[in-house]
Amino acid sequence: MGRKISVIIPTHYRNDLLPTAIESVARQDYEPVELIVVDDSGEGYAEPVLSEYDEVIDRPIIKEENEGWQAAYTTGIEQSTGEYIQFLDDDDYLYETKLKKTANVLDQNPEVGVSYCGVVRGDEGDFYPKQEVSGHFLEPALRFQTFPMWTGSMLMEREVLCDCLPMAGMGEEDDLDIELGDTDLKIELAKRTKADYVDECLTFYRQEGNKLWTGKRRFKKILQNIRHQKDIYNQYPEIRRDLLAEWYERQGRNYLNEQIWSAQAIQCFIKSAYYERKQKFPRIIETLAAILGRPGVMSAVRVKRTLLDG
Repeated sequence: MGRKISVIIPTHYRNDLLPTAIESVARQDYEPVELIVVDDSGEGYAEPVLSEYDEVIDRPIIKEENEGWQAAYTTGIEQSTGEYIQFLDDDDYLYETKLKKTANVLDQNPEVGVSYCGVVRGDEGDFYPKQEVSGHFLEPALRFQTFPMWTGSMLMEREVLCDCLPMAGMGEEDDLDIELGDTDLKIELAKRTKADYVDECLTFYRQEGNKLWTGKRRFKKILQNIRHQKDIYNQYPEIRRDLLAEWYERQGRNYLNEQIWSAQAIQCFIKSAYYERKQKFPRIIETLAAILGRPGVMSAVRVKRTLLDG
């Protein structure tokens, strides 16, 4: 038998999908496994499912109030006893060899505190690990370029993960109504340990429930992440500028996808040009074109591509 793995599943009004996640843990060809399910609905919504799987779930936890993703995982960690920790969202699932193969990576590499695998993402296909997201992975984490390293594909050393607690939440200075994403956790892990991977797709990441991780919501998460991790981003100012230049441009285009002309879009393009380090002139052209709205930006994109290709 190997080291105990604690699998933590937070659930929030997904009784239709939760059984699939639970059963995928029960089918793992690894022992010992401890399964913790945290009902974060605030009203015991998942109790019928928890009762149905009472022989599989080691610790069913029913929270008295909904506190969100981070609080649910933190509660699970505090109640867990495994040496390794696996997170699993209630709408995703693991393939049978996931825990065994990622645990083997940690067992064989004492300096590695995070092992992960490739991911099958909805109907988009297979996403395999990247060589650059191994060893010291802080820079890819700061750039939001670690996928398919993601909460559901990672297996983490308990000691390293607990050193990251409490999982980042909104501080008093934050005025956004969303939680920080898993990138904040990966940055914290990258400060403390190395990563390695299994070059197979062993986790299924359901896309239907993740449409909010796009557009304006994603942009807000990135801005909040940079703010929360400002000390480390100050040590990597070029990464910070590149990230802001790219995402202000994307946000500007999001505004123009919604309406043909937007003052907010113009502001975003101005900020994108300000933060741009390498291709300043094409960004300036795009900013000026934004004054003409969507048609102007579409024309500027063609000019920009010509300049970059030339």
